[in-house]
Amino acid sequence: MENLTFDEQMERIKLITGKKTQGELAELLGIKQSSISDAKRRGSIPANWLIILLRLICANPEWILTGDGHLFVSFSSIKPLYKTEDERADYKAKEKLLRQVPSKMLADELVRRISHS
Repeated sequence: MENLTFDEQMERIKLITGKKTQGELAELLGIKQSSISDAKRRGSIPANWLIILLRLICANPEWILTGDGHLFVSFSSIKPLYKTEDERADYKAKEKLLRQVPSKMLADELVRRISHS
């Protein structure tokens, strides 16, 4: 079956989000319901959905796509070390700006960087 992998990935997304319908999922992702039908027709989960789910609920993109690994990722154990208070303030300012970047833009940049490696 051509869309078996897509269907499995969508089931994993529904499982971790608790969303039962395409409409509920579309609302969570901030997309039109027709975008889900378009993705199903293409047979692939868009990268920006993975980033949105990572941002919203710390969903593990690898688990969504393959079923491997943990359902969620934890960033709490990652603590950057700063040599000075200025470095810490600079990091916090960059982190704040990054959180404001639209998920679609992050997804596009990720795909661009991967394709140029």
